[in-house]
Amino acid sequence: MSQPKLSICIPTYNRATYLATLLTDLEDVVAQIPFEVEIIVSDNASTDNTQEVLAEAQHRLPLLALCQPENLGVIRNISCTMRAGKGTYLVYLADDDRLKPGALVKAVEQLESNPKASALYAPWERFDLVTNEVKSQFYKQDKDVTIARGNYAQLMEHVAKHRIFSEISILRRDAFRALHPMGNDLAFWAFTMPCEYLGYGDLIYSKTPFYSSVSRHFVGDNRSQEGFNDVMTAWDSYRGGVEYMYGLAVQHGGLKNPQRTLRFVQSLPIERMIVALRLRLQSGGDPLENYALAARLRGCGQIANLPAPMEQIRTAAALYFGCVKLPGTLQANGIALIGDCSEETVNQLDSIASLPVRHAGSPDDIHEADMVLDLGCKDDALVECAETRALARVRDADLIQKFP
Repeated sequence: MSQPKLSICIPTYNRATYLATLLTDLEDVVAQIPFEVEIIVSDNASTDNTQEVLAEAQHRLPLLALCQPENLGVIRNISCTMRAGKGTYLVYLADDDRLKPGALVKAVEQLESNPKASALYAPWERFDLVTNEVKSQFYKQDKDVTIARGNYAQLMEHVAKHRIFSEISILRRDAFRALHPMGNDLAFWAFTMPCEYLGYGDLIYSKTPFYSSVSRHFVGDNRSQEGFNDVMTAWDSYRGGVEYMYGLAVQHGGLKNPQRTLRFVQSLPIERMIVALRLRLQSGGDPLENYALAARLRGCGQIANLPAPMEQIRTAAALYFGCVKLPGTLQANGIALIGDCSEETVNQLDSIASLPVRHAGSPDDIHEADMVLDLGCKDDALVECAETRALARVRDADLIQKFP
């Protein structure tokens, strides 16, 4: 094979089923591309049949398979895959996603027409393979935009106008090898890395998606998606990223509407926190973390925009703490309820708790390995026994007060 123009870089770990379908799809993609392509897969020491999948695909694709002797972690494996590319351009592809060949060719042609461009960014689609339909598109812009090298103000205002997360790109290999880009936990890479590439050359923001993020491969597909996990936890990193980009724009000058841009910088983390809380509530996330996030949003003046009433969130946190978190921390064997409570209440708490829940009607019903939940008990003997014999006695009023 002659020098490839494009390297398709695929890191993988224990996803042989998804990788096999991707490699089959790439046969059709490669057939539609009018220039030389190489496919690089870096197996991060998988323990499934990934190596067999790669061996079977060798004769069908221009494939370079790398087998790591030990697990490098996600970031190092991505870097290893990209560094192995010999193409003029590099594109990252997750082992469960897809490329759109026509749009991909057009994107490469855009880079070819601007030798000064270090990278091209584009929106991406969320695609359902079961129904064979596009579910949504992550951001839209009405035309292709080229941002000249070092024009951080234009980059910041373009990102703010279209609310862009610059996650999908084709990189010029020379720029990648010169910059050795690396992310960090304080500033989200989808904001910091475009700034790095803009310091090296022009940036192209294409309006046309060439990448499909597959939401579902088959009925019952419930695999974890990294982007979903980011949304649930990364709002402070998003804040760091947009502040990083905004700081460069202010330092270098040229913002046409600094107040509007600053409002975006300030509002984006809050918007993402609200989205994160909604997803956490829908997916049954940790009620204590849900409460902490809701309390932060309350402090930002967002009480009216919470996806559920604050009273509901704090009650769920109190119940979880009293029925799951504290008993687990104390290494209790059971939860004893004292005070007036119906059988319905016992059953309800038992459905929440991680340990058996029972009503204790006399001191003899309280054991040394119990955590006692006091629901307004008026029996002094029971209260004294709970204080002296059980691991802990927790009053329902104190639980609610713990989450004000």
